[in-house]
Amino acid sequence: MRSTPASGRGYGTRYAVPTINIAPYADLLPANGVYVTTLRIGEGPDARLFRGVTNAGNRPTFGADSFAVESYLFGFEPIALTEETPLELTFLHRLREERRFDSPDLLKQQIGRDVAKANRFFALCDVLSL
Repeated sequence: MRSTPASGRGYGTRYAVPTINIAPYADLLPANGVYVTTLRIGEGPDARLFRGVTNAGNRPTFGADSFAVESYLFGFEPIALTEETPLELTFLHRLREERRFDSPDLLKQQIGRDVAKANRFFALCDVLSL
């Protein structure tokens, strides 16, 4: 999926799980849920590739539906992004369906479990690509 950054509501940063929001293209997205992904930021020799976990869906824990595609990137370092910065998101594996949590803290705990599963996925990929 090729896209550009989008503005979010700031929940990820507020709850210590900062994310990059991606402008959605409904015809290119998989079913709502949480996925192991990679995100390439930029183009050419200066492009950066990050592994991560991405939620595509309505973020039901935070109330009224508001569709977003947002990625938590492993080892992310602040990068200057503009609305024109090219992003390429690759969905590698579906971890789970999207669901509502009773509190942001419970969601944060689940994100930690999702990250652990994604790290195992990437470790296995690294071993298999030897």
